[in-house]
Amino acid sequence: TAVGLTGTSITVTDAGGTLSQDLDGTFATDAELAALNTDDADADPTNELNTAVGLTGTSITVTDAGGTLSQDLDGTFATDAELAALNTDDADADPT
Repeated sequence: TAVGLTGTSITVTDAGGTLSQDLDGTFATDAELAALNTDDADADPTNELNTAVGLTGTSITVTDAGGTLSQDLDGTFATDAELAALNTDDADADPT
């Protein structure tokens, strides 16, 4: 009867009750990515495998000496708006 995402917890409700799963730790947040220690203890910027990683909206980017690669994850995971827009009406008045 309902699907929701609050913070990092996804919930699904039906006549049997509500199930919830905390997704924290499943995906890194912007703050967690920014806090990563990427110091490899040398001063040569040309030998780096990955120099940056980021998530902007639904696009993840990885940068190295060869340039930046980007992948749009839209459609991979449902957004809050997409979950809220789901039609959960099963066309009858019987919740069981």
